Amino acid sequence: MRNAFKILLCLSAVMLLSYSCSYISSDVSKGNKAYNQAKKAEGINKRLLEKRAYIFFQKHYNATSDKSKLNLDFRRKFIEMSLVRANMVLLEGTYDMDAIKLFIRDIDSCLTKEIPSEVRQEYAKFLLLMADSSIARNKLDEALEWIAKAQSVVDDPSPMEAKRKEVIADFTKQYFELASQSYAEGIDNKNEESLVKAEYYIQLAMVYDPKYPGAEDLLSKIRKANVNTYSGYARVIEGKLDPRVNKYDIYLAVVSGTTNMTLSMFNYSYNPLRLKAEDFYLVDVNGEKYRALPSSKIDPEILDTQHETKNLKLVFPKPKAEIKKVVYENGEHYTEKNFF
Repeated sequence: MRNAFKILLCLSAVMLLSYSCSYISSDVSKGNKAYNQAKKAEGINKRLLEKRAYIFFQKHYNATSDKSKLNLDFRRKFIEMSLVRANMVLLEGTYDMDAIKLFIRDIDSCLTKEIPSEVRQEYAKFLLLMADSSIARNKLDEALEWIAKAQSVVDDPSPMEAKRKEVIADFTKQYFELASQSYAEGIDNKNEESLVKAEYYIQLAMVYDPKYPGAEDLLSKIRKANVNTYSGYARVIEGKLDPRVNKYDIYLAVVSGTTNMTLSMFNYSYNPLRLKAEDFYLVDVNGEKYRALPSSKIDPEILDTQHETKNLKLVFPKPKAEIKKVVYENGEHYTEKNFF
């Protein structure tokens, strides 16, 4: 009796497994049929058949826990149909829709160098469309990430590299021109906000191309004009600031002097600052530091967050070379004001 029960249990398991396999195979078979019909169809009928193929392929994909066991032919067809759907959503919707992220996730899980070159090339084209959508929204870093991803899936990434350089050149030119216009406006109208805006834009240009013609010279001129001004970019730039430029949450401005210097300081950081003369120093063009002397007058001793002081009377040793900047450094807190 016990043996009969074991045999019955085994037969049930085999039948269940057979049913499961036939069900999965049925999905692939139906997907293949729609896929082949779509290749010969046109217009709305083609679109409906591609959708049908995708639905059945996706069922098989979702039913397979170990994606590495998906055979090459299935992966190729699934990627093709996923791309059809992704392109449609991108064309008719927006590039940041959740569906697109899911298509990309599924494609990436199936993509290997075994996938035919032309299929990988089509995926790269889609990724470049994503890059174009990012560019249209002035999201340069995001666009560069899409381009880099496109480069990683093709056999010859040189066309994508050319696009990457072109995108960087275009954005850098835009930022340089914005900086130049803001600088001219700031000088002509004696407008501090325009000059701070110019400082932000020229540094942003130099993030992508530090050697852009004229950028270093323009930055030097802007810094000279802004020595007496806080470089608080948040008050002049709309939208999210680039953290590679907007690095400091403590602002300095030089009221007067060089070695006997009066500084103003605004604490935009998250906690109060205990101010000590030794935490201020000059840096010359050779990189040598000159810390403020004990004879300096610091008022107040503690600068609360969101507060300002204009009573920092700092005395420094006589520098051996031209002064490049004044720095405040206290543990994790760091800020600087460049003279040129």
